Amino acid sequence: MDENKLNESACLVQNNINILGEDDFREVMDGQIRQWREGRVSTNEFVSFDGSKLRYYFEIPENAKAIIVIVHGFCEFWGKYHELAWYLRQGGYGFFFLEQRGHGYSERAVGKMELVHLEDYSQYVEDLHTFIEKVVLPLRKDCPLYLYAHSMGGAVGALFLEQYPRYFKRAILSSPMMDMKTGKNPKALIYGYLTYQKIKGNMKKLATGQKYFDGKPVFESSSCLSRARYDYQYEQRCQNENYQTYGATFGWVRASLKANSKLLRKAKKVGIPILMFTAGMDHLVNQKGQLEFAKKSGNTQIVMYENSKHEIFNALLDVRVDYYNKIFEFYSV
Repeated sequence: MDENKLNESACLVQNNINILGEDDFREVMDGQIRQWREGRVSTNEFVSFDGSKLRYYFEIPENAKAIIVIVHGFCEFWGKYHELAWYLRQGGYGFFFLEQRGHGYSERAVGKMELVHLEDYSQYVEDLHTFIEKVVLPLRKDCPLYLYAHSMGGAVGALFLEQYPRYFKRAILSSPMMDMKTGKNPKALIYGYLTYQKIKGNMKKLATGQKYFDGKPVFESSSCLSRARYDYQYEQRCQNENYQTYGATFGWVRASLKANSKLLRKAKKVGIPILMFTAGMDHLVNQKGQLEFAKKSGNTQIVMYENSKHEIFNALLDVRVDYYNKIFEFYSV
């Protein structure tokens, strides 16, 4: 498909939804989509299982086909999902977006805004469980619930589906973090190093290889191929300290490795239909874990985009059009 031709105007997918190109992206985001967010999207907080206050965003249109619960990735925030939420709305779906603990305006376990810390992924899972029980179910108007989870959120989503199988009818896992890349060092060595850091009391400190937010854009080495989308999201990060989460603590790294191992061991407990997207140019997660989960779960369809980086929703336009087509086809069954 000719990327330059596609960029001349917006493209259509299922239900006459306009998929924005590069040239029209910012104008629509700052205009029509901003007006929609300010006029129709609601914002609130709830108290999670351990007393933590977490922020969420939602809209439920009249006669919604279903409700999509969006679970974001590491160091992400609501502003990164404005476009996806808009497309869901255009397709007749309601959505809930939860800013997970340690992200956005939700409560944090460490004082430095740039750090993401976690003791165990059971905290993320119980946050999502509490959110669904206290917020989503009372508001959903008997609509079926579908899941959309990206990256770290994919790990959280998989663990949730294994532990709480009755809530969601279908789930999309986009570049799910089921085997986190850790460089050339074997995981056994990394576990040993993390155990040493735990003994030293360093679990809430910036992990080796991580960095604090410095306000310098890194588009070329990012997980994004759309410059317009990268700039839109990065500007929000620069302008809002709540969006400047940037580096993991030793505790988060340890919790993530444990979560990857656990979700693969229990994958056979997932019984609902799953659509899994993977990226051929992903520098953050290994496809090996995704394939293993799909094999064990037994009801997972895999779609691979060889020419996409980790953030498939921020890939080039030909990939994005196909990506959203498949999303709406999957949800419309």
